[in-house]
Formats: sequence, C-alpha cells, structure tokens
Amino acid sequence: MIWTREEILLATAGELIFKGKERLFGPVVTDSRLVRKGSVFVALKGERLDGHDFVADAVGRGAGCLVLHSRPEASLAQKASVVLVSDTLKALGDLAHFRRNVVGLKVLAITGSNGKTTTKEMVAAILQRSSIGRTSFRGKVLKTEGNYNNLVGLPLTLLALKGSEKVAVLEMGTNRPGEIKRLTQIAAPEIGLITSVAPAHLEGLKTVEGVAREKGDLFRGMDPKGIAVVNVEDPWVRRLAKEFKGRTITFGRKAEVAAESFRILPAGGIEFSLRAGVERRRVQLNLSGEHNLVNALGAAAMAYGLGINLDAIRRGLEAVKPVPMRMAIEKWNGIGIINDAYNANPASMNAALRTLAGIKAKGKKIAILGDMLEMGQASRKHHLALGRQVARYRIQRLFVIGDQTEAVKKGALMGGMKERQLTTGSDHEAIGKLLRAEAMAGDWLLFKGSRGMQMEKVLTVFKKGRE
Repeated sequence: MIWTREEILLATAGELIFKGKERLFGPVVTDSRLVRKGSVFVALKGERLDGHDFVADAVGRGAGCLVLHSRPEASLAQKASVVLVSDTLKALGDLAHFRRNVVGLKVLAITGSNGKTTTKEMVAAILQRSSIGRTSFRGKVLKTEGNYNNLVGLPLTLLALKGSEKVAVLEMGTNRPGEIKRLTQIAAPEIGLITSVAPAHLEGLKTVEGVAREKGDLFRGMDPKGIAVVNVEDPWVRRLAKEFKGRTITFGRKAEVAAESFRILPAGGIEFSLRAGVERRRVQLNLSGEHNLVNALGAAAMAYGLGINLDAIRRGLEAVKPVPMRMAIEKWNGIGIINDAYNANPASMNAALRTLAGIKAKGKKIAILGDMLEMGQASRKHHLALGRQVARYRIQRLFVIGDQTEAVKKGALMGGMKERQLTTGSDHEAIGKLLRAEAMAGDWLLFKGSRGMQMEKVLTVFKKGRE
C-alpha cells in the first residue's frame, strides 16, 4: 500500500521536521525487523520496549518515513522523512482510520466478553460466500487474524488493506477503560455487535458494570446511521442497546433473528432452524456447545443487517470449522477431547462445563482446568464458584493447576464432590502424567484456562505418553 508524505501528515496531523528524498512510501510497520525499503516506521512505546530505541535499525533497513514522538539524532534524520507527533499509538490508529476511509469498505465490528473470535469467523465465512446485487464478496473480505484485536492489532489489520476489499470484520478486545471507544473511532463500523457482558478482565475493568460500560462504547461510538446487533438473551446488552439512536437487529429467542428449534447431534455439532424475518432455513453447525448456537445467531444477524440472504448465511455457517483451542473437539485413541484452552472467564467456563456435561459418555467426564486470570479482587470468589459449578454439572473428575487451585477445590467440595475426585498438580508436566495414568477409552476430557495458563501443554504431555 503506497503512502504519500501529504497523506501521512493529513492522517496524523503531525509536523514534518525533516523532508527526506522520497515522496512515496510503502507499508506501515511497528517492528523494525519488518522494515523494507520505503516503509513507514511508527515507533511505539510499550511496557517493555520503546520503538524509538530501534529507529537506527529501521533506518538501516531502508525506512522511508519515521513517525516519532521525540526528535531523532540528526544523523538518522538525514536518511528518512521524519513526522513528529504527540502520541505514536494515536498516530497509528489515525493512519488506519485514514486508510479505512480511502478504501471505502463496509466495516463490521464485534466485541463482548465471550464468543468474539468464533462469531467473527462465522461472519467472515458467510461474507466469503455472499454477494449483494452484482457485488461478490469472495476474496474481498478482510478479517482480524489471531489476537490482533487491540489498539495495535486492529490498526495493523486495517493498514493491511490492499484496496480491493469490500468489507472488513473486526474483533475488538479490551482489558482497561477507553480501549473500545478508541477502537470504534478508528474502525468507524457501520454494524456493531456486543456478544455478551460477563465477568472478564476485572483487574482492569473492576466490576461487571465496568465491563458493560467499556463494551457499550461500541454502540455509543457508532454513527446512528449504522446498525446495532443486539443479543436479547443478555440483559446488559439489551440495556446498552437502548442508548443507540439508530436501527437495531435483535437475535435470540423471540427475536428478529432466531433459532426456532435445535438439537445436539450425536457426532457433535448442532442442527437448528434459522429464522430471519419471515424466512427460515435448516442449518447444520459443525461446532459444539449451545453457546455456539448463540454465536451463530449473532453472526447471522450481522450478515442479515448487511443485506445478505439466508441461503448464503446458511452456507457460511455450515462451512465454519472449530477455531483452534476454542471448543475444538476430537476423538483420540478412544478418548473424547474438548480443547477450549485458548482463554477463560466465568461465563465461558460455565459454557464449556455445560457442554461437557451434556455429552453422552461411556466413561468418565474429566475437567482439566487452569486459573481464570485478570479477575482482580474477585478472583477467589469466582474460582470458588467455578468449583461449585463442576460439582453441579456432576463432572466425575477434576484436575486443577494454578494459583487458585485451593479455591476451586474448596468450591467443588462445598458443591458435593469428594476429595478422591479432585487432583492438583504443580505444573503442566505433573498434571499431564497424572491424567495419562487415569484416562481410559470412553472418557471425555475438557481442557480450559486463561491464555496465560497454556492448558494445551497438559494435553501435549498427556498425548505424548500414550502414542
């Protein structure tokens, strides 16, 4: 993507303190190792690293323009254009917003405590199989990749636009106040969805009310000409939607987009009747867990709001495969495995345990759980509740790892589990070996914990010893 010096100055409202030889520049990067000849290098200051310390490296690799918030050494300034701004992180977002507007595509934004990534994948799959009038979206859909959903990742996603895209599906994450507001300013979405509001990132957002305020900034920041997609099953989301002055599309029971009937398939997945307005289509979803039915309805509602017909929505939903480590189900050596190890909070833990409980297993149902991180002062309370949930769902065995193991164990015992049903381990290796010695064909295993717990490592140890 080519940038002119004038575009960079217009987008960032920066000051040109040195005019390099080149007038046209290449892609925007924030990592000096990715700089190529002509690149625009934006020096971000993070918690551990400051991009300004790598300006010399960027220049040495051929950077054509530097976006900085402090003046570089005179010798470096002689080799590239230098744009001085007050805040390079804001400048990165401003560059992304400028590119979004130049390309002129439609933007769909998704935030919420749970289900963001799966819903995003569903929406993207639908759009790849869709068209409006004579405009086909195949090959013209930009979507968030990996965890590029924050104040750095989302701008970099938009800055990757080539110019041929017609629509972008963006995921918005947050762990502190103000992030969703800024992400909404950058993305300027025409359609926005808040999947749910639940206890998550409480270390930064403090309370569920704080989570709701933060997520609600999506609806508050959208143009009233846009569309807010509303999960009517979530009371917080319903409340937040009342603040939006534009059109709303609801999904859930007795909503504009609804599942009138559904059944869990024996081999995994969900079959349901999708209704949007007066039309209906039978859909077979290749994802497990009733929460994924809600995600599918949210994705369908977003596509419906964009004007996509139900046949394309059905095709897209049926094409979606499990996202790695997000309710990914497999059978291995006669043992059922639910790998939901990517992340965890109280609501997603409950959904995963409910899915495990609902499986018809010939053997034991075993939960292997790690801590839910970023719970702040409410951490012990939520882990006690997690233990009680395991007992309430009648999970036969519980393996726990992390700093909150005692709270989870106590909650499970309070819920009626016996001491012999509970096992703790000092690390992934220990838990994996203990599990390896016990699990048998016919059992079902659930692996889940926050990203920092890396519960997939337990699964790796378990499998390694049984190959």
